[in-house]
Order: sequence, then structure tokens, then C-alpha cells
Amino acid sequence: MSPFIRIPLLITLLLALALPGAARGGEQSLVDEIEEIRLDNGLRIFVLERDFSPTFSAIYQFKVGGAADPKGRSGIAHLLEHMMFKGSESIGTLDRKKEKRIMARLSELWHELDRERTRCEEPFGEADEERIAELESEIESLAAEHKAIIVKNEYDELLTRAGGVAVNAGTSWDFTRYFVQLPANQLEFWFRIESERLTRPVFREFYSERDVVREERRLRYENRAEGMVTEAINGLLFRGHPYTTPVIGWPSEVERLKREDAEDYFRTYYSPGNCVMVLVGDLDRGEVERLAKKHLGKWKPQEFPPLLIAEAPEPRGERRQTVRFDAEPSITLGWNTVPDGLADNYPLVLLARLLGGMSSSRLDRDLVNERRIATSVGAYNYGGLYEGSFEVYGQPQGEHTLDELEGAILEHVRRVRDEGVSEEELERAKVAFETWRVNRLESNLWLAFSIGSTVGQSGDLDYIDEFEERISAVTAEQVQDVAQRYLTPSRLCVVPVLRPEDGDGGAQVTGGGSMAHAHGSPPGDRGAAHSKGYRKLMDVMESAPPVEIAVPVVGEDVERLVLGSGITVFLKEDHAVPSVSMGFSWLGGSNTTPVEELAPAQFASGLLGKGGTEELTPEELEVRLDELGMRFNVWIGSTQSGARFWSLSRNFAESFDLAMDILTEPRLDTDRLEVQKGRYISNMKRRYDRPSRAVRLLSNHVLRGDHPRLGYTPAKTEVEAVAVADVSGIVDRYLGPDNLFVTVVGDFERDALLAGLEERLGAWSRAQDSERDWLERTPVAKPGVYVLEKEIPQPAVLVSQEIDIHRTAPPEEHAAVEILNEILGGSGFRSRLMERLRSDEGLTYGVYSRCRHQGREEVPGSLSIQYQTQRDAVARSIEIVLEVYQQLLADGVTVEEVAEQIQTWRNRFIFRFENRSASIQRLMALELDDRPYGYDQEQLEWIEAVTVADVNAAARKYLDPADLSICVFGKLTPEDEAALAETYGLTKLAKEEVFSGGY
Repeated sequence: MSPFIRIPLLITLLLALALPGAARGGEQSLVDEIEEIRLDNGLRIFVLERDFSPTFSAIYQFKVGGAADPKGRSGIAHLLEHMMFKGSESIGTLDRKKEKRIMARLSELWHELDRERTRCEEPFGEADEERIAELESEIESLAAEHKAIIVKNEYDELLTRAGGVAVNAGTSWDFTRYFVQLPANQLEFWFRIESERLTRPVFREFYSERDVVREERRLRYENRAEGMVTEAINGLLFRGHPYTTPVIGWPSEVERLKREDAEDYFRTYYSPGNCVMVLVGDLDRGEVERLAKKHLGKWKPQEFPPLLIAEAPEPRGERRQTVRFDAEPSITLGWNTVPDGLADNYPLVLLARLLGGMSSSRLDRDLVNERRIATSVGAYNYGGLYEGSFEVYGQPQGEHTLDELEGAILEHVRRVRDEGVSEEELERAKVAFETWRVNRLESNLWLAFSIGSTVGQSGDLDYIDEFEERISAVTAEQVQDVAQRYLTPSRLCVVPVLRPEDGDGGAQVTGGGSMAHAHGSPPGDRGAAHSKGYRKLMDVMESAPPVEIAVPVVGEDVERLVLGSGITVFLKEDHAVPSVSMGFSWLGGSNTTPVEELAPAQFASGLLGKGGTEELTPEELEVRLDELGMRFNVWIGSTQSGARFWSLSRNFAESFDLAMDILTEPRLDTDRLEVQKGRYISNMKRRYDRPSRAVRLLSNHVLRGDHPRLGYTPAKTEVEAVAVADVSGIVDRYLGPDNLFVTVVGDFERDALLAGLEERLGAWSRAQDSERDWLERTPVAKPGVYVLEKEIPQPAVLVSQEIDIHRTAPPEEHAAVEILNEILGGSGFRSRLMERLRSDEGLTYGVYSRCRHQGREEVPGSLSIQYQTQRDAVARSIEIVLEVYQQLLADGVTVEEVAEQIQTWRNRFIFRFENRSASIQRLMALELDDRPYGYDQEQLEWIEAVTVADVNAAARKYLDPADLSICVFGKLTPEDEAALAETYGLTKLAKEEVFSGGY
């Protein structure tokens, strides 16, 4: 559950989903296939039937978001979104009457506690401390009493048991949206469970979830320079407008939100007349209408007040704000523009593409590839319901300064204003837009998002075609006109990121949340009891007719053949979507490269895809890729290498030829290699900037840093010395037709394609090395706490151990380990770790475990647990992780837990085959992995046979608290540092040691 925070083009581009040709060739529009259902209470439901997979995606959204938050209550729309996952009057509680009394008293106590904390000035006096302690004690006692009669995350359990994937929600300034994907037989279940949530929600555990949102804010905003830039640029762009306020809320206001605020907001805005539902997939429109009337027809309509959002005042001059943060420098420039739907928005969309949204865009070509001022640049246009903005961002390269980068960006903006744009680059921008649109037709969920956004923004479906037509009609003169009127000095807002100056702490390091909510209380009896509503919904779920899982079969659904040149091809002709996807896989990779020659392998992928062909320079190649609307990416892996190719079907012949030229006739341009090296060096410098990535690098250093290959990082001097001949040697070594496997799915003609593959790749030089080498080694145990310090408000924690398991273990054992990991931390809200760290304690936004156990022989497996938590709770959070670990070993898992995870695994299994291209790619992957084509079905059967005894045996065999490496990226409090050192032993590592290479 996360706020939608100004994702580039999120709203604007989601609107264009007419089938290709709606505006270019007269083909049938997608709008003609969508049917609308209107209930008497004002609810609108849009249905799009697509039967290629026995699944469906469902969303519903309310036309209200952060912009409607009452003054002083910022973040309430987003916090309400969290509350909507807490169950209903019949789901999530064993005694609703008692729960109502407890929740009423808890609210009273929380209100008084908030008043005491607000009234008193720190340091608190003795009487103040005593009263606060009394309130906290009574709250904790009542919270424990409440915990005894509720079933945590029961709503999530029901959805996941039903096979739900992508179960989530999001809040923007303008909308709040809830979504899920389910097997097609669970349509009635979905209507039934959502009717519970929409008509009888209960906002239990409000105050612990309020702390979770506080952690989410630290994660998204305070812990990263990008988050601080988002707040800063919005504050400058939308001064005097609700968009200035972050959707997640201001910390001081979030900490004072009350459950009654959420209830009032829900009663005010969550009305059927303010809601749009969209269902896309294997559905019957008549059945959708019947079930909607049955379960949502009695949802009572209510009058909701119109949102009176004033326009932001006209800007009167340049505005600037510097973000001080311990990170590599960057810069963001923004200009106020217009909301979506206004005529000027459409040329702004295309201006963003041609200026900084394509490989051949102006900023990329000049600043990144020619002058090498920037490591990366980008531009995007945001059109909300009430305001809009145009933004450009960039990261300087090497010794170039932010002033240089800003001046170069502004010079390009000036040129567009003064000289306009060419017809050729405008057409490339339109093709890029078409490519984005067609690619999304592969996904039911993206289609549902898009239809919902269209109706939410405009009120009706016609805007799908209207948007497409308006984009197609944009002229070069219109693009220049909007640049002249909006991208002006008087509207300019600038936010640079600079490191803290001496004496400046940079990022504000804030303390914990409101309080701990369940400290000392034992974990609940998982699965021992369930609510009446849960049992009724389980009956609905389990009484549904079974869904036939369409696992692709080679020889029936998929054609497999070997060409005369030795190339193995998997084919699936499918003309439902006007595109073609191809995958290329080569056996072999950098694991057989001598360590001293590994540096060039870092550049083989990028240079092969971007370094030009015999006929085209790198710049000409980028232009041609964008003209055709094709994507082609190549990479050299450790034991396997590959490429991905996607094309509009109308351009497939030309795109295919170009892809073959890139592969077989690469230019490997010297200047472009220097660009790649500069970007690589810059990105290596930024390893320290993101806590989630940095803690993984720290863990890898601890466990593998002394390994000659796994711990190897090419030094900056090695990178700078790489020459084209070195990269060419890597390409020749691994890529060729003899060890090549190809998948092709989509709108193509079989015989012509096969002839093209044989003609273009058959004469290609053979690979010099097609061996695959898995690095054998015994598991490493390095117990203790390892800390890399950085002054951030939310340290990142990664707890891990290597385990002695690989593919030679019995399949029953692998299945047991799979279920064990789901119970521990792999199943999201239903896992033990998420329940304790998030739901009980409010110490993190999310915690997840991952277990690798299917590696090749003598390649060790691993278990890792990762999360971020407030600075003064690191020791407590680690203590909880160890408690969960040890309790699982001591007491074992329950019958109910195992049954839940098996049912969830079985019902989600169908989504492995939801996407046509991914399904065929998986068949090829099984062959390359030396697995039978029926391996997926076999794995399902092993999972279904797992017992409690199997899981407990796997836990005893593989989990060992004494072997855990606990890595912390961030600065500990003195108290936590002392506690961790005494309990586990603590080692501090230097930044230069972990992030090695001299960058």
C-alpha cells in the first residue's frame, strides 16, 4: 500500500489505450469492447472480456485523494487506504461487541496521550512523565486484550488463499485505488469480500498502522535524496495549492491523526456515486452485473461535497531550494503547466518525450552521449486533475558541475522555445507513445488501471480515443508554442542535491513513532481461530468450480524446432495483440572468464545494444530504434547470456532486420564505450545512496568478500583501461548461433520468421565458449552484527545465512523449504515476520524473506530477511526477528499455517501462465535449466503434499540462529550499539572497504 507519488506520465499516459489504428488506420477501438454497468446507487462498473488466461484483474477507485485532506490532517486519505485492509464487522474479530468497547476506550486514551504530549514541553516534568507512562501502560494492556479477540490480517489471508496476486492499493492527490488479480472462478468471492470492505469496514489497529505510515514516510522520503527532492520541487511548483502537501502527509500531522478522522473521511467520500470499478479478464458481463447487484446493490449512496480546489497562483519568478543530503549530486528543474484534459497538455506530453524521454531525445544525445556532462537525464509531463508540471532531471558525470548541467538543460529548453522541433523527432515521440500503449495490452491489470484512470480523469470512456486522436494531431508548432508559454524563466523551479556542508547535518534524523504497541505480548495462535465472516467467505471461495490451469505443452500449444544452423526455436503465433516479443538465450557467461578479464564484461551488454552497427553510428541507431518503436536489450550473465526484443507488428520486418544487424554486425563504437564507462563509474559512486541496495552490498561483502570471484569488484583503474578490443573479445566468446535458444510470441508469420532467423543467424560466427560454470563452494557462516554507518533516519537491516541445500535434495524437501519461507516472511502480510514487526509493533513498512534452494550442485542456498526501521528501534527489531526464528524452531509450524500456504500457492500457480510471452519463455528456461517441461506441474504436486512434519524437519535441518549474519546500513544509537555488541558481537566496517574499487 503506497501513495502514487508523481510517477512520470502515470496519469497522462495511462489514458491512451485504443488498439493501434484507432487513430492511424481505422481499426476497431478498444472502447467498443468495454461494457458499462450502472447500479441504481450510482456505482459504475466497466467490464472488458479477455479470455486468453483464466484470470481477471479488478480495481476500484474513488475520486478523492490527498488534495482533499482537511487542513491539519494531511495524510488521512492515504492512512484510510491502509485502514481499508483491516477487515470488517464480521471479518477480523471473534467478538465484535467487546471489540467496540475496547476500541472506544483506546481512542479516548490515545486522544489524551496526544494531548499530553502536545501540551507538555520537553523535557517533561516528573508529573508529566508519570501521566504519560500511565496512559501508555493502559493502552498497552488494552491493546493486548484487543489482540486476543482479533485475527490479524484476515482480509489479506482470504485474498491470498483465493490466489490473489498484486493485492495492494495506492493514493494519489486525486484518486484512491484498490486492486487485485484473481483466478477467474473467484469472481463471486471478490464481490462478496469487497462488499464487506466497502459497506462495513472496521478501522482496527489504527494507531499501530499510523506508526507504519510514519515508517513508510521515512522509507520513501526521508531516507533518500529523491524523496526529499519530490517534496521540495512540489513545494516550489504548487505553492498555495494542495499539491504542495505530500500525499503521505507531514510527519507532525500524521502523528496526530485519529481513528475518527478516518471514519469521517470514509463517510464523506466513499460513496458508490464517487466510485468506479473496472474488471478485465476471463469474465462474463452478465454474471458481473448479477453479482454486482447481489452484493453491492444495497450499498447506500450518500451525498458527497464537491471538492473546491483553488488554482495555484500564477508564478512570479524563479524559485530555488537546495536539498542537503549525503548522496551524489543531482538536479531537478520544473515549470508549472496545465492539468490533464486541457489542449496544451497533449503537446507537453510529446515535448517530454522528444526532450528527454527517448534514447534519441535531445538531452540524451547531447548531454549524455556527446558532451558527457550527465550520467543520465530525463523529462516528463505530469497532468493531474487540478494542476500540472513539466520536469527535467539529471545527474552530472565526473567532474562536471550542477551549474554546467543546469545551464545545458536550459539551453536546450531555450532552443525549443526559439527554434521549435522537427517533424521527424515529433513523429518519433508519437511512435514512442504508441509503443508504450500497445505494450500494455499484454496485461489485464494495466488495462484495468488505464480504463479506470480514463473514466476518473474525464468521466467517460470516449476519452480513450479522444486522447489518442489529440496526441496524433499535435503539430510541431503546438509543441513550440507550449514551450514558449510554460517553460519560461518566470515559472522555473530548481532543486539541486548537494552534500551537507560542514556543521550541516543534512537529512533530518527523527526518532521513533508514537509508541510500541505490543511489546512483550506473545505472538497470536496463528490459524487457531477465525471469524464468522472468514468462514462464510471460505465457503464461497472453496465452493467455486475449479479453474483449468492451462500449462503450455510443447507440441500442442507451443512449437519447438531446431533450425539447420543448430538454433533451437520455441514458437507461439498469436494475433490478439499487434506486437512481437522475442527472447534470445545463450549458454555460457562470465563465470568462465578469467577474473583479470572481467572488467570488459561490464560493458559488453550496453555497448552491443547501443554501440551502433556496421551501417549505423550509435546516434543513427538510436534514432532508428525510436522511429520503429522497438526495444532490444542484450546482456552477458554469469552462466547464461541473453537478449530481449519487442516490436510493433506493423514494423516487425524492419525491426527484425535491425535487431539482427545489432547482434551480428556490431560497431562497438569507441566513443560510446567511453560514455558507458563514465556512466558505470558514476553509478558505482552512487552505491552508497540507497539504503536497500547498500545493505545488500554490505551483506555480500561480509559473506563473499574474500571469494576471488564473488567478492570481486573491477577497480576504477581497470574500468578506465578497458578498450573496444576487450569488449569485442567478450562478445565473440559467448554469443553465436550454436548455443542459441530463441522464443517468439505474437503477431508474426511463421515461415517468414524461421527463414529470417536461419538466413541472418545461420552464417553468424560460432561462439568461442558455450560452457556454463557454476561456482562451487561450501556454505559460509559469519555470525555477528556488521555495521556500515551513514547518518539516515531509517537504517536498513539484512539478516542472512547460507544453507547447504541445492537441487540434488529430494523434491519433497524443496517443497517444504518453499512453504517454510512463506510462513517465515515470504508471504507478505500473512508471514510471521510481517505480523510481528509491522502489524504488532509498527516498526517497519515491510519485511520480507527470500530463500534460494534450487541452485546447482555444490552451489549453496541462502535465506535472507530484509527491512528498514526507525533508528532507535534497530536492536528491538533484530531481537524480534530472532524471537520469530527461535520460536519457529522450538514450537514448529501449525497445521493451519501449512494449509493456508499450500492453498495460496496452489491458487496463485495459474499466474505463472497469465502472460503469453512469459509462459513460452518459461518453457525454454526449463530446458536450459535441465528440467522437464512438466516441472511446474510436478512442483505443484510436491507443494500440495507438504505436511507439518516436513516443514518442521526442514526448519531444524536448515535454520540455525547461530549462523546468522546481521548487517545494518545506518547509524545506531549508543544504546542499541552497546546492546547488539554484547548480545551478538559487533563489527564496524569502513565505507571504502565495502564499496571498494576506488570510486
